[in-house]
Amino acid sequence: MKQAYVNMRNFWLDVKNLENRKGVIEIGPDKISVAGIEMAMQDGNEVKHLFLATNSLGDSSLYFENNSKSGLGGIIGGHGHEALQETAARMLAHASKLTGEMTAVAAGGELPPPSSPQMVRLFAVSKEKLFYTELPEVNLRNPENNFYPFFAYSQQTLGLFREQETQASSKPGHS
Repeated sequence: MKQAYVNMRNFWLDVKNLENRKGVIEIGPDKISVAGIEMAMQDGNEVKHLFLATNSLGDSSLYFENNSKSGLGGIIGGHGHEALQETAARMLAHASKLTGEMTAVAAGGELPPPSSPQMVRLFAVSKEKLFYTELPEVNLRNPENNFYPFFAYSQQTLGLFREQETQASSKPGHS
């Protein structure tokens, strides 16, 4: 992974980065403040990653490894985009209900990135623990799977990011 991607990923996986911000809400029994997904994608012979995270302040970010000099692309969203904020909040709420079915490591612990394009990593972050599970995407698309709502809201959030970017790029003066 490129260092710029690793830096942004690590920022979101450390909920302590929110400590000095007002309005942070801790959701559910495990007091989740951040949730998201990470996926690996095949790009020729190289595996690249996509990382989507949202926090209880209504901020969301999407980062992806690309072929730019920094190796990182991304979009920041949430404030001023009600549909994106609402969908991301639902993803966060569902994540907070599923921590008992996830693996937990101490906050600041190592979370290796997914390596297979068929797998999706779902995660939730509290001050004390980092929760995660990695499941085949095909299983997450099954409405009977407990993680289906979490995954479905993440996909809606990705779609809203794309919509936001498309709207921004169609405005005069945006390149």
